[in-house]
Amino acid sequence: MDAEVAPGDGDDGVEEIEDSPGAPENTFDMTLATSHSYLGNDLEVLRGRTLLDNGIYVDLPLLAEKSVVLFPGQTLPIMEYDIRTIEMLRKCIKKDRTFGVACLRYDRGFPIGTTAEIYEYSENTGSDGVRVKAKGRQRFRILRIRSSSGRISADVKILPETELSPPFHEDRLACLDRLRVIPKNEKDAKDQDKVAKLESVLTPWPAWVYHQYNPRRLAMKIHHYLRFVRSRGINIPSDPTELSFWVAQNLIMKDKVKISLLEMDCAIQRLQVEAKLLAKLQEKLFVCSDCRTVIAKQADVFPMNTEGIQSAYCNPAGAIHETVTLHRARELVLRPDPPSTECSWFPGYAWTIANCAHCGYHKGWKFTATRSDLTPKSFWGLTRAGLVWGDSELPDDEDDEEDCDDSSGIFDLEGG
Repeated sequence: MDAEVAPGDGDDGVEEIEDSPGAPENTFDMTLATSHSYLGNDLEVLRGRTLLDNGIYVDLPLLAEKSVVLFPGQTLPIMEYDIRTIEMLRKCIKKDRTFGVACLRYDRGFPIGTTAEIYEYSENTGSDGVRVKAKGRQRFRILRIRSSSGRISADVKILPETELSPPFHEDRLACLDRLRVIPKNEKDAKDQDKVAKLESVLTPWPAWVYHQYNPRRLAMKIHHYLRFVRSRGINIPSDPTELSFWVAQNLIMKDKVKISLLEMDCAIQRLQVEAKLLAKLQEKLFVCSDCRTVIAKQADVFPMNTEGIQSAYCNPAGAIHETVTLHRARELVLRPDPPSTECSWFPGYAWTIANCAHCGYHKGWKFTATRSDLTPKSFWGLTRAGLVWGDSELPDDEDDEEDCDDSSGIFDLEGG
């Protein structure tokens, strides 16, 4: 898949596409996209797991990925052809399989990053390069960056996750211990509200103040916003820390906003910020990041990957694209090239490059089923870099259509 198309390329003779409304039935095996099967089935699985002690200082080789801000728990697929980077990855595999990922998109590097642990790899040589699957593990702060012979490494400090004790821990009433449970539904939450209200009389503040710092309560609030996504086969974490990283990974927003979430060392703080963002996005639309043309609305989003509605994928050239899947899009034109199945991120679908119909910039791809038993018959994969959130209104006939029930907002309006 091409990494980018210049303005104006492929505009002549290209058909503008308008998809049929309605959220599609999905018979695609979403685990194929989750496992990044396009990397091949000959990758060697590495057993075990490496966790570095919190607070220690280590020297990490860095992958200065320009398009991805990696979060703990996020999968990072890599196709690498640069001999120096390949050598770095091979050394990591022989050692502890761990390297650092930092977004060095601007003139100065951000002082934060995430360790990535390789769990599958190929040792192919020649034109195939090296194929790797890695998983984000731990946050780190960059203390010093070194560059030698084209290789980048850094002295970093592994950052811990701060976990706060329950607000009433010191003043809790022992007689209420039998009533304490981890809320799994609205009834449990209401029961815990009663317990908190009773205990709050022993403190200077009312119970609602403490609710704002209850990680389980914040997690339930975010799950409520994500209920329409959860109903479609997505594995949304229940643990507050894992959930805070999952939401940050699935937000469409600027790298600087993602970095600010990654810098937070407490899940409660991340969840508070994310809950506020989700609440603001009830009526937002996807617009082109270059010309602000309306491309889609929230109801158009649907999952094709069990890890979320936005995932990182790697094309044959080695470029990594964070891509969100939608069943409908507007104001896009397709390149006249025939659909290709080469390195398709969604096996059984062929892709065609899609540009903005107004500014001509690359926005993503249209995927079309190559088998009659697959549904949806087609869908869109649009890049995070190509979209932002906007307030523009759709034409009346489109704005009135309800393509998906219960579609709460799931992205940050600070797109780009």
